[in-house]
Amino acid sequence: MSRVSLQKCDEYDCSAIKKKIVESFSHIGFDPSALGGKLVAVKPNLLSATRVEQAVVTHPEVFRAAVRLVKEYGGTPVLIESPAVHSVQRVMKKAGYDRIVEQEGCRVADASRATTLHYPGGERYKSFGIISDLFEADFVISLPKFKTHNLTYITGAVKNLFGFISGLEKSQWHLKARTKAEFSGFLLDLFAALQNGFEKPKKFVHVMDAIVGMDGQGPGASGRPKKIGALIASTDAVAADAIATRLTGLEAAEADTLTLGERRGLGFASPDRIEVLGASPDDFQVSGFEAYRSNLRMNLVNWAMRLPYIRDLVIDKPVLLSQKCTLCLQCQEICPAGAISRSGGTGRTLLYDYQKCIRCFCCMEVCPEAAIELRRGPLQELLGW
Repeated sequence: MSRVSLQKCDEYDCSAIKKKIVESFSHIGFDPSALGGKLVAVKPNLLSATRVEQAVVTHPEVFRAAVRLVKEYGGTPVLIESPAVHSVQRVMKKAGYDRIVEQEGCRVADASRATTLHYPGGERYKSFGIISDLFEADFVISLPKFKTHNLTYITGAVKNLFGFISGLEKSQWHLKARTKAEFSGFLLDLFAALQNGFEKPKKFVHVMDAIVGMDGQGPGASGRPKKIGALIASTDAVAADAIATRLTGLEAAEADTLTLGERRGLGFASPDRIEVLGASPDDFQVSGFEAYRSNLRMNLVNWAMRLPYIRDLVIDKPVLLSQKCTLCLQCQEICPAGAISRSGGTGRTLLYDYQKCIRCFCCMEVCPEAAIELRRGPLQELLGW
């Protein structure tokens, strides 16, 4: 049985959020006085350089509240995060984190320094390049943002830990684990390694920003900000994600990180194995929260990924909206398959090579202008997927 704290929270007010985090810790049995004298990694979701109101990143006031709480109880906070393409400093500036770390005296880890974490207990993947500063931390306060995800269906507490992998190395994992099931399995191997693989074990606490989440073609700027009005906390990342999924009316069975996570013993996703304290899920009225539905059928057509002339018929593909594109080339930089090029080599138009495209949708995640959208294949349209 896992405990999850669920609290109503409608505004991004630092003082109110900090108070609710303390209450959440009481609900889940975590004593914040344990932070005293400890190095605490504070891990928001800083996916890309986008405006706060786009709901791509963890709201900076949630981060500020966590940092203040750590300091109040005598801990030393350090921001540890690696965005997809840009430097953490650039993403922080866009989202207003730069002012907060200066005002609150919070150090920012060097995301370019990585150390290999080995964990032989992983089902498939057993070594990961992790930001070096994490090895020295005693506690991790993870601050995920709840969003839909074009590949993994949802992104929350489990997937937020992917940001501990340094820089563009993250996109290379999409080449190794190409399908929804494979990539979700990789995330769970990483999760298991972070939980159990350090010589100096860390205590993880997850405080989810579900005040304003994201639905649609998330997790980047192509998604839609959506009010949820919740702050969710747990020491069980799988359980926290399960409650957020339930609140928004999404289908837990479609999130492999939930179903496989519970099967592997990494956490609980079944409602009868989760004790919810604070508010009741029934107190929330979240309607119209939608994932990109055709992506739910991806496991049924994984075979098509190995048949280049078939997959365009049955699998979503990213399509450039040229009228929105500013030619920032972030999509080209992150693409692990090298499937994006400029017309004529130097032209003003970007072109996709769909024979190379592995449908990881990293390009959509990092596009700051929402200039890439998913299009269904002809057979998907015909079958109503």
